[in-house]
Amino acid sequence: TGKDVIVTLCGYFNKDEVLNHAVEFAGDGVPSLSIDDRLAIANMTTEWGALAGVFPIDDVTFEWLEKRIGFVEKRGLAGVPSDIDGSGEHPRMNRVRLDELKSHPVTADEDAFYAKELKLDLGSVTPHVSGPHHVKVMTPVPQMKDVKIHKAYLVSCVNSRVQDLAEAAQVVQGKKVSDGVKFYIAAASSEVQAESERRGDWQTLLDSGAIELPPGCGPCIGLGEGLLEDGEVGISATNRNFKGRMGSKQAEAYLASPAVVAASAIAGHMAMPFAMETSEIKASIQMAAKPAAGESSVTIIDSFPAAVEGDVVFCHLDNLNTDGIYPGKYTYIDDFTPEQQAGVVMENYDPEFGKLVK
Repeated sequence: TGKDVIVTLCGYFNKDEVLNHAVEFAGDGVPSLSIDDRLAIANMTTEWGALAGVFPIDDVTFEWLEKRIGFVEKRGLAGVPSDIDGSGEHPRMNRVRLDELKSHPVTADEDAFYAKELKLDLGSVTPHVSGPHHVKVMTPVPQMKDVKIHKAYLVSCVNSRVQDLAEAAQVVQGKKVSDGVKFYIAAASSEVQAESERRGDWQTLLDSGAIELPPGCGPCIGLGEGLLEDGEVGISATNRNFKGRMGSKQAEAYLASPAVVAASAIAGHMAMPFAMETSEIKASIQMAAKPAAGESSVTIIDSFPAAVEGDVVFCHLDNLNTDGIYPGKYTYIDDFTPEQQAGVVMENYDPEFGKLVK
């Protein structure tokens, strides 16, 4: 699945190869990836370290847009009138825009410079588990079978779409969640949940013992029901397993595909959803020399200080993740004051940090 691909990329190319780069996906494997797969991969390029992850506009894209435009024309988008811009059409999901894309597809410039070329043989990808605490370590699922889990999550924007829920439902069909395990499900949107219910997948998951949560964000950002507690191990189809993000800093969160998460919820430990031999990952990287650039200068704008003086605190960790800098669970507290924000800064990195700085 797309999740297996991005977990592999994060775990194999784990030496900051893509840090601060934009990643363009290309190659003969791209047409085999559904839009859901592509969305999962592009979503997690952030955790990989990239600034952006983009896929080409191709026949798979056009087919998805055709269906989506048909849906919008039939129902409107989430109850919003389709002529919200006054033109009688949705401003983005309309046939004029689709025809324009087909006539003038967005592509990279012919002379575009690529700093690196990373190759991954999709045929060598097998299900892996990522973590805990970051995405740079991955382990084949069979090697994790002795790791007991307490909670399993099929939630969030990255892997709780219709296709994901269908894959999980197929795994749990006719089975029950293991004793001592709580299996949480939340669709990526209310629209996704409605479609999953229509297909029967949602009910299959509930029949297995899954616990329904509202669609949208929740445990992934450390809010609401189902957070990890001290000493617990969770396996999740979300995009981030940063320390403390999904609850206690004394818990361990691992990432995996929806099918692996579902199989683990049934088994009570990390488990494969089907029999499959693991293979050696076939991947490589090729660097490119950047053409010499001409000299440039920088003008400092008026009122901007040319120098800044003061004491600094050194944090001995490369590429500190966002939850280490500012825990996600505070992000959506609307009335959180600046003083309260200052009090929790760097909390997941060092609880004493706020007392050390001005």
